[in-house]
Amino acid sequence: MIAGWLLASLFLMVIGIHIYAQVFRWRAEHLLAELKTLRVEETPATTVLKLRSEFASSVTDHGPCSDDHCAFWIELTEWKSLMLLTSKHPWCERPRYYLVGGLRFFGLRLNYLAVNLRVEKGKLRGLNVWLMPMSYGGNGFLSDFSIHARTVGNFRRSVDRPQVYAHPNLLVWKPDACTGCSGAMSADFTWQASQEEYQRALGFDWSCITRFQDCRTPEEFLPTAAQVLKQDDAQKLADRWGKTPCDTRMARILGRDSDVVGVVRIKKVDTDGEDTIVDYNLTKILKGKSQPLSSVYYFPKQSADAGEGSDSGHLSRPLVIVGTERIIFLSEILGQPTAESNCAMMDPSTQNLSAASEGIADDRTGTLGEE
Repeated sequence: MIAGWLLASLFLMVIGIHIYAQVFRWRAEHLLAELKTLRVEETPATTVLKLRSEFASSVTDHGPCSDDHCAFWIELTEWKSLMLLTSKHPWCERPRYYLVGGLRFFGLRLNYLAVNLRVEKGKLRGLNVWLMPMSYGGNGFLSDFSIHARTVGNFRRSVDRPQVYAHPNLLVWKPDACTGCSGAMSADFTWQASQEEYQRALGFDWSCITRFQDCRTPEEFLPTAAQVLKQDDAQKLADRWGKTPCDTRMARILGRDSDVVGVVRIKKVDTDGEDTIVDYNLTKILKGKSQPLSSVYYFPKQSADAGEGSDSGHLSRPLVIVGTERIIFLSEILGQPTAESNCAMMDPSTQNLSAASEGIADDRTGTLGEE
C-alpha cells in the first residue's frame, strides 16, 4: 500500500515537472514569436510598449518609460528558487546536482531567459536576447551555457574578420574561453540584417526545454545561427584572414565599422620587419575625431586595390607611395589609432569614397544596440 502511494506520488511529481516545463517553453516560444515580428529602426514604440504590458509581471524597468525613451528587461526563469538555492545554502550544490541529474529527462532543467528592449524617439533601437540554460556535467556541479542574440551598432571589434566581408550584417561567433560557463555563442546583427538573417539570429530551439534528451551544446539551443558557423567553416573563411579584397564592398564595411575614416597624403614609408610604417598628413576627416598621431603600422602585403575590371579573387600590393592620397580606416585600440584591416589604406577613387560615405551613414554606434 505504501509502495503504491509512493509510486503514485512519484508519477504525479514527474507529470507536474513536465507540465511546468511545457508552460515555460510556451511562454518562451510566445515571447520569441513576438520578437521576430519586431524590427530595429522600424517598429514603433507603441508596439514595443504593448509587449511590455503583456509581460508586465516579468518586466524590470530601467528608469521612466515613455514613447520617447524606454529601456526594460523581460525575464523568464524556470525553477528560480532551485536556481538561487546555492547562493543562500552552498551545501546544496551537490544535492541539487543529483536532483537535476535524476529528473532532467522529465523536464527538470534550470533555464533563464532575458530580453532587453530599448526605445528611443518613438522607435525600437535595441534588442538583446540572452538565454542561460544550466548544463549538466560530470564533475558534480551545474554550470551554464551563455547564448546571445543582439543588435549592434557596428562590428568595430571584428573589423578584420573575413566573416564580416562574407555577410556584413550578421556575425556568429564563439569565444575562445568562457569564464564561469560551459560554453557560449553569440549572434550579432545590425539594423540592416535581412529577414532571413534576423530569423537565423533568433532561431532558438525550445524543444531543448522539454524533450527527453536535453541539449548539451550552445549550438543545439541556437541551431540556425550555428548553421552560419558551419557554412563559414565549410568556406574556410578563417583562412582568409588578412586577405580580404579591398573593393567597394569592403570600403562600405570599413566606413561603418572603423572609428576613424579620413583622407591622408603619404609623406614617408618605412619597414619594420613584416610591417610597414606609414607617415601621413591628414587632409580630410570623414568620421571620428582627428587623431594626434600621424603614423600607423600597416601590413599591406596581403591587401588589394580592386578597381574596374579587377578580379575580386586576385590580391595585389597596395599603392602606398609617397605623395599619393589614400583613404585611411582606423580602429581605436587603447586610445591609439590602429590599422586592424589589411584594407586600412585604399585608393581614394570616387567609388571607394562613395562606398565609405554610405558605410559611415550605416553606422548606428551609440544609438542602436551595442557597438
